[in-house]
Amino acid sequence: MRPVEDDDVPLILQWQNSPDVWWSMDYERPFSAGDVRADIERSRREGHPLLVTVEGRPVGRIGLTGFEPRDRACSVSLYIGEPDSRGRGYACDALMTMLAYAFDRLDLYLVHVRTLAANDRAIRLFERCGFVPEAELRDRSWKDGRWIDHVEMSVTRDEFATVRERWGRETERPA
Repeated sequence: MRPVEDDDVPLILQWQNSPDVWWSMDYERPFSAGDVRADIERSRREGHPLLVTVEGRPVGRIGLTGFEPRDRACSVSLYIGEPDSRGRGYACDALMTMLAYAFDRLDLYLVHVRTLAANDRAIRLFERCGFVPEAELRDRSWKDGRWIDHVEMSVTRDEFATVRERWGRETERPA
């Protein structure tokens, strides 16, 4: 992963305006380059915007925002923008790395996320990384001529520690 740079605007614009990302991230309207630049600046002021990279090639975006200092909490957002990079584990690796940063370096207690209830792929990813569903919010988005529910999920420091230990065992490679 690496910080989002100003030169990344065209690529992020392409990703965020692709139908798959557009639908799953619950965006309201198409983005302009100015929208992306404004979002990057806001993300820099309020959080930690990063690109997910594979061998130096950007494939997606991840970030922590919405910090709640008193409660030691924040939210996470994530998408893989490159279609040929989806389903390869990059989102899981990026999310586990970002959660380790949130809990170990930023000393957070809880990270939460909201996603579409119809986004099964995202829900499975978040559950694999330790997130627990907290609530289903009815009829939150009008999409494709119908109402779509949202799911609110979170993971605590202790829940993540358990998942990280299991993750470490699963990813260990014999020497």
